[in-house]
Amino acid sequence: MENPDFKKHQSYEPCRLFKNKNYTNREYNESWTGDWWWDTQARLPEGATVTPVILSSDKTQLTQFSGDKQAWPVYLGIANNSKEIRRKPSKRAMVLVGYIPVSKLDCFSAGQRSIEGYQLFHECMRTLVKPLVEAGKSGIDMVCADGFIRTVFPILVVYIADYPEQCLVACCQENSCPICTVDPKKRGDFRMCSVLHDPDKTLDAIDSEAEGIHSDYFKVNKLRLVDPFWRDLPHCNIFSCFTPDLLHQLHKGVFQDHLVSWATQAVSGGEAEVDDCFHMMALHPDLWHFKKGITLTSQWTGVEHKNMEKVFLGILAGRTDPQVILAVRGILDFIYYTHFGSHTDISLVQLDAAWLLFHENKDVFEDLEIRKHFNISKLHNIRHYIDSIRSHGTTDGFNTEGSERLHIDLAKAGYLASNKKDYILQMTTWLQRQESIHRFCGYLQWAVPGYTAASDNAQEADDIIPVDKQPDEGEDLVQKEDATVEAILSNERWAIVKVSTLPCVPVDSLATDYFVADFVLHLKNALQNIPQIPEALVSAAISAPTFPVYQRVVTVLSPILSISLEASRDTIHASRGSPRRITPQGNKNAVPPRYSTVLVKTLKGATSRSQNPLADLNVVQVRLIFTLPAPFSEVYSAPLAYISKTAMSLKPS
Repeated sequence: MENPDFKKHQSYEPCRLFKNKNYTNREYNESWTGDWWWDTQARLPEGATVTPVILSSDKTQLTQFSGDKQAWPVYLGIANNSKEIRRKPSKRAMVLVGYIPVSKLDCFSAGQRSIEGYQLFHECMRTLVKPLVEAGKSGIDMVCADGFIRTVFPILVVYIADYPEQCLVACCQENSCPICTVDPKKRGDFRMCSVLHDPDKTLDAIDSEAEGIHSDYFKVNKLRLVDPFWRDLPHCNIFSCFTPDLLHQLHKGVFQDHLVSWATQAVSGGEAEVDDCFHMMALHPDLWHFKKGITLTSQWTGVEHKNMEKVFLGILAGRTDPQVILAVRGILDFIYYTHFGSHTDISLVQLDAAWLLFHENKDVFEDLEIRKHFNISKLHNIRHYIDSIRSHGTTDGFNTEGSERLHIDLAKAGYLASNKKDYILQMTTWLQRQESIHRFCGYLQWAVPGYTAASDNAQEADDIIPVDKQPDEGEDLVQKEDATVEAILSNERWAIVKVSTLPCVPVDSLATDYFVADFVLHLKNALQNIPQIPEALVSAAISAPTFPVYQRVVTVLSPILSISLEASRDTIHASRGSPRRITPQGNKNAVPPRYSTVLVKTLKGATSRSQNPLADLNVVQVRLIFTLPAPFSEVYSAPLAYISKTAMSLKPS
């Protein structure tokens, strides 16, 4: 609360945002824009400040190739800090508060170890959250980042965990829903309406079972006989604290474990046909190329799942039943809508429509005898996403991918610094020293103007997304271009190398090497439409014998506010192929030409905002990237592209 670095990223009161003037389209973004903060604020004394507490626990493997060394860290943060800050490990807005013991419990019998392990978890968590009980009831005065002292009420609002740990926290078995009272045999029915678990009824059922009094509520909801740590937490409904787990429930669960398997079986050629389609997919800098297919990969990561989702619908197009494609489209649309960083009532309607689209077409998998039922926990849990967004804000603030990233700095780095014996004690000592250093560096940055602390070796990016290495197509030219790119894209719409690696390409070779037909004719028509170039210079420009040719150009795409506040970069390639050749460094394999496919918006007429955003878009292929030769480049220095039109065009529906 008192970190001065968070001064501009902290909020102390709820607010309601609307996208229109008549207040009918509400926006959901940060936690303070959701309903929970408003409802809780109304139950507290006047002048109280709500401090929504976020807990996250996730067991992780410390050893990579051998051994079974594990750690079970518990992280804590507050929703007063913006999600942008919480997502950055370097800001340390999510802190480590303890490790849950990972024990074999050999002192108990095999049948008793499970329930004792559950109780051990809750006893440890009860110790960790004990300070929140009294502070949540009476409040506590704290210094905030803006320097003011406020009476804050820390209240547990979000518990970030995967499905098994959600069931562990909710004291229920893993074949039931940790959020609602749905019948496990009816989880696949999207028309089934169920209510959230009641904390008071749950506690009464557990207490009665402990006294030997059996109740139907305990049996029907498949509860476990453990004393929950959240029993005494004020203003806390633990069953509404579970937020969407995009990594395990959507990417690894619904998509990879279920949808990909079902859709692959629905393709006439099966796995071989799907692998061939992935293998033949055209190269693109923003698309992962699965050159060996997908069926032979034994272990997937979240990054690979996301890249497969980009192209999976195109892989299935024309190769399976239309209902299968609609079902896949419904899930993919749902996945992309859930990743929005800002939602509105309208976008949530689209999210619900995507969920219904899948359920309306999922029967095709039963007709094809691929599935017998859809009573799947992960498939059912996604129905709670809309309620969670309305209550706590968008999903990007409570994703389990953040916990996975924190493991690197707060668990695995400490283990590597230990001697691997009694490692938990050494890890905590090492982390305490690291925190002291970071805290002192933060103080120096605040107290000493111009002081800069040494940067960490670990990456500070929110998402670590490796780029798939493309073949060595024009490798020597591309490396030279990489070394000379100096343009800054913050204020420019495009960037290109200052010195071309192919500065003098004859006009005659353009048609043969780049498959550019009637280059001079089209260049003349283009230059006549550029006001900066006088008519007298057009004839001289098209008479130039050579032109500077470039391998690629980097463009800046305008940000989509629902996705990100930052602009994104896109690289457009246009490089000729090269035959197999022998060099002093060794043999170089033949490289095929590479021409990017892009969307081009025509300039004919003004497009109104009410029109479909796909209006006037055409699919074209970039064959050549060049600039005017000197001295004409002094008049017009922007790069030009020769595009090959196709018969495809995107028309508004």
